[in-house]
Order: sequence, then structure tokens, then C-alpha cells
Amino acid sequence: MKLIEAAKRYNSSTAGDIIAAKIDNQIVSLVEEITDNSEYELIDTASLEGIRIYRNTLKLVLVKAIADLFPANRLRIHYSVNKGGYCQLEGRNIGVEDVNKIRRRMKQIISKKLPIEKHEFEIQRARLVLENINRTDLLDVLAGAGKPNVILYSLEGVFDYFYGIMAPDTGYVDIFEIKHFHDGFLLFYPTRFHPGSIPEYNEQHKLTEAFEEFRLWGNAIGVDNIHDLNQLVENGEIGDIIRISEALQEKKIGYIADRIRDDGKSFVFISGPSSSGKTTFAKRLAIHLRAVGLHAHPISLDDYYKGRDIPTDVMGKKDYESPDAFDIEKFKADMVSLQNSGRAMIPDYDFATESRKGYRELIIDESGVIIVEGIHGINPDFTEGVLRKNAHKLYISALTSINIDDHNCLSTTDARLLRRLVRDFKYRKSTAERTLGMWNDVRRGEDSYIFPYQEEADEIFNSALIYEHSVLKRYAEPILREVGRDSVHYSSAVRLLSIMSYFKEADDIEIPNTSLIREFIGGSVLKY
Repeated sequence: MKLIEAAKRYNSSTAGDIIAAKIDNQIVSLVEEITDNSEYELIDTASLEGIRIYRNTLKLVLVKAIADLFPANRLRIHYSVNKGGYCQLEGRNIGVEDVNKIRRRMKQIISKKLPIEKHEFEIQRARLVLENINRTDLLDVLAGAGKPNVILYSLEGVFDYFYGIMAPDTGYVDIFEIKHFHDGFLLFYPTRFHPGSIPEYNEQHKLTEAFEEFRLWGNAIGVDNIHDLNQLVENGEIGDIIRISEALQEKKIGYIADRIRDDGKSFVFISGPSSSGKTTFAKRLAIHLRAVGLHAHPISLDDYYKGRDIPTDVMGKKDYESPDAFDIEKFKADMVSLQNSGRAMIPDYDFATESRKGYRELIIDESGVIIVEGIHGINPDFTEGVLRKNAHKLYISALTSINIDDHNCLSTTDARLLRRLVRDFKYRKSTAERTLGMWNDVRRGEDSYIFPYQEEADEIFNSALIYEHSVLKRYAEPILREVGRDSVHYSSAVRLLSIMSYFKEADDIEIPNTSLIREFIGGSVLKY
């Protein structure tokens, strides 16, 4: 019996359709065969693995639609923004009517429930297939990974590559939408938290600008995709890219410090998701503020934890990401006191005992700037009472926009996860299995408590470094290889190892000791 037959027995899930399965903690397609006594786990689209398969399958439908409608134009699937993927056609400014045509064609392809076929080719055979469809961007990356065989998928003769497996046919991805956006369009798909619907559209101008700026900057320095980066590593030129990347970030932090001084701000609120580099950014900003004649006074929101009185989530676990885990009233009172009188008693939280171990008096003068760093830093509920004219709000995240190839972008979430895996292993003695086990809760907290306030920021700082995956490779791979096949997180580890296999390893010797990436790999001179 095929797994697809087994799935039909249970595919009345209210959470989302079953789209794949796990056997021995390895994700497999529903077209795989099983015996009567096989043990398997069905995966629906309310899971992280399931929604990834949904999105990749939907992208293949898009690739097929573009091949049918605009065969002369090169499709580029860029970064995720506004809960959708930003797409362009090179050589064509997409209009509203073009978007309508693409939507109609995709619906036709989906309604036919066309089978998606898997092909495993030796690299030389794959080369012929990819050359025939002018996908040299993909060929260069796959050849550079050194894999003897390549798995491609086809849909009515259109071949493509997506890391991971696909749904059995196009009928599995009937929930989608596309919208005209700039000179391209956004492809929308469900989320695992709401697998049966398309998320509400909210314009994210600042986030889009940050992504686009990084993408265009990468193009300007000749790094459009992984192959370009690997060439620099192989040619011994990665040191130049490291220095250029660090110079760009240093310049941006200096600009932010100048703006805070010129605007007369006395508060800086910094927010961002896990492993964005908030701590290092805050410390470097403090240095730049000193350089322009201001005195920076850092405050961590973590010191305002309530103690053992932490709320629980839907699973009954302590929800440290929730705003209710913090003493918001005490925080607001302290900020107002600093604003009005220049002094406050700031709590000192001890994580070992989950309690406050004391207070410190903070006194500031006219040149003082309070830097508040924490996941809720720009949440209006926390900043209430501080006059908006006195506050500069910053959102920081690793918004990488370097692509594997034309149709596979590197996830910003995966970039942060790799950072966290390395940091937690190095500084918290945390195994990859433990970090991977926590990640789902972290992501749920980000979706609920952080991402909705991105556009509240006065500006967004992109903490991504275009070279960082090449450097993280040597640290992350050994940690991920420790995850055994008997672990429920084995498939996640395999997926991340697959992504890292595309990168050539780069030495970190030329990375300065104040770099943001040093917060994760070590060697920073900044105190934490």
C-alpha cells in the first residue's frame, strides 16, 4: 500500500491536509510504499515540515505557469515579505493583467491534479537536462555541492529543483493568491498556524526596502547567489567581501547614531527576533553614540521578567516570549521616571533563581541616551508613556536575500536558527537536538509578539552578513551531525545539513573582533 492510501483515512484533519509522512524520522513522499506493519507518521500542513512542502509544490506550479505564459522571461523568486514570496520576471515589468493571467493558469494546473514526478539523475545527466532549460544558475550550485546524484522534479515536462520533497500532485496546493507588487508580484500561501487560509495582507514598506537594499547591494558587489559566494571563497577573495560587509554595517550604525543625536532622541528601543544580533548591535550603537558625544545607558528588557509567575502557552509550557511574562507596569514607570527626572531604580533579574536579586540606580544627564534591548522593545504597550518625539525605534533582523538559485531563496528563519545552534552549543552547552526542540516555540512567539510590530520601527537594521553561511558551516555541521536517526529532529538536521552542503567553507580569521557574527561564533571583544 502507498502512504497516500493511508493518508486518505485520516485526511479530515481540521488543522490542514496531510501532505507527506515520516518513516524512521525521515520525511518521505506520500507516493512511497509501505507494508501493513510499517510504522509511520503523517505530516499535515499545520506543521513546519508540511507547510514547507506546500510552498515548494506551489512554487513548482508557478514555474510551470510562467513557462507556459512567458517562456522567454527568467523567473526570479526572491525573499519572503508580507507573508508572501516576492517574484520578478527579468526583462518584463509585470502588470495587473499579467498577474491575472498567472493566477488563472495556476488555478488550471492545480484543478487538473497533475502528477509531480521525481527523477534521480547522475550529475552529468542532470547537467544535460538543466542546460536544455537554460538553468545554469542551478547547475553551478548543484555541481559545486559535489553530490554524485541530483533529484529533480518535473511537472508536464518542466523540470526544477527544490530542496526537500514535493506533494504527489498539484491538487494539494489549491489555497494561494498572487498580488501585483512593484514591478513583480507576491505569491501568497497559507501558514502552519492558519493552514486553511491566506494570511491578511499588511503592507510592509520598511521591511521590503531593507530586503531590496541588501539584494541590490549584493548584486553590486557581484554576489547574487551561492555560486558567486563560493567562487570568492575558492579564489581566496572572501576576505574582501568580509571587509566590505563589515564596513557597510559600521557605516549604517554610524548613520543611526548621527540621526539619534541630530533628532535629539533620549530613548532607543531595539526589537527583533531570536538570534538577530540585538545584543551586539546595541553595544556597537553605544560606542557610536559615545563617538558623537552622547552617553549610552543600556537596559535589558530581560531584567523585567516577573520571576516564577510566567504564563503558560496552549501546550502548558512556560511562555517566556509572552508580554505577560514581563512586569510591564514597572518598566513603563521606570521609563517615565527617566524621562521626567533622569533617574530610576532598574531591577536586576537572576535567571538561575528566576527572581530579582536587587536593583541598581540609574541616573542620566542631558547627554544620556537610554538603549532598551529586548524582543518587545518596540511594542507600543511597553513604550507607552515615553513621548514619541523622544524615542527612536529600531527593528533588527538577519534579512538575508542571497539565493541558492533562481527559485530557492535562503530562509531568514534558517539563517537565525544556524546562528542560534552555534551560539547555544558554544556558550550554553546546548545540543542541536535541544535547540531544534525549542525552535517551534520560539517561532510561535515571534509570529505572535514580534513580527506584528515590525513597521512600528523608525527604521530596520539588517544584521545579515552576506558571507556568514560560509563561516557558520564549519561550526554548524559537526553540531547537526550529532542528531541521530532516532531523534524526532533528525529530518530538520538533515535539511539544514543539505543547505550547508551548497556552501564552500570560509575561514573566520579576517572577521573583526567587533563583528556581529562574533556574538555567535566567539572571539568578540564586546562584553556579554
